[in-house]
Amino acid sequence: MHSNISRAQSTASSSSSSLQPRQDALTSSDGVVGVPIDFDTSSSIEGKESQIVTIRLEKDQVLRAESGAMMYMTDGIQMNTTTGGGLSAGFKRMLTGQNVFISDYTYDGTAGPCGYVALGTDFPSKIVRIPLQEYGGKIVCQQGALLCASHTVDINIEFTKKFSAGFFGGEGFVLQGLSGTGDCLVKAGGALIRKDLHEGEVLKISSGCLVAFQDGVEFDVEQVSGFKNVIFGGEGLFLTTLTGPGTVWLQGQPPQRMISEIARRVPSGGGIGLAVPMPGMGGGTGDGGGEGGGD
Repeated sequence: MHSNISRAQSTASSSSSSLQPRQDALTSSDGVVGVPIDFDTSSSIEGKESQIVTIRLEKDQVLRAESGAMMYMTDGIQMNTTTGGGLSAGFKRMLTGQNVFISDYTYDGTAGPCGYVALGTDFPSKIVRIPLQEYGGKIVCQQGALLCASHTVDINIEFTKKFSAGFFGGEGFVLQGLSGTGDCLVKAGGALIRKDLHEGEVLKISSGCLVAFQDGVEFDVEQVSGFKNVIFGGEGLFLTTLTGPGTVWLQGQPPQRMISEIARRVPSGGGIGLAVPMPGMGGGTGDGGGEGGGD
């Protein structure tokens, strides 16, 4: 009887320990507990002009991703879609260009040592992984730039410091602040360029080409000099200026620029502008017309 009691106590202690979080688990701001993902060894970015990222998940790890970005997931992966902290948190993300809902991916351990999740973008994009701890724990991005991140990364509203920057900078008054611990994966249209700015160094970029910049980089606008440059230069009235120190990421094909070019080439009548001859609706040869007249 004593041995039976000992076995029961041992079983109870082992089951209770399995329910307790691991010692290396971290808790997000909305109460999600998970083990950090080592993105150096667990993430793989594939493709050239249009990229996807595959994340390997082990048991108790949590990947937080933009809802609707999932390409595939293997057996044993569980998806839990929530507002990530209530309606106020979802509304805050919506203002930064993300969806109201966000998806957490975990692996239940039933199909082997690990599972995989692949994520794609809504526009042909490059994907860049940014470890926040290497950039002071915070970066500022264009709206809707985040693809996925560690569950301990928070999405915050970042307002432009100057009215002129918000009105003429091409990024709007609200930017996306990513802060916390862990890594985030950000998407950029076209070629992706990273620039490291020294103290006081100024970089002038075309509106819309900004992807992200390290916290501490000054974001402003500057009027284009010269009447001919304004009228015929094609860059508009203002350029965006970034002043160091810090790191900035730029994109060569802003989605809005491509959308504008497509819209500019669509005929005003809404058609596709192609003349397709239809049988019996004209477009015949002169001989055919003569025979019809003779009959």
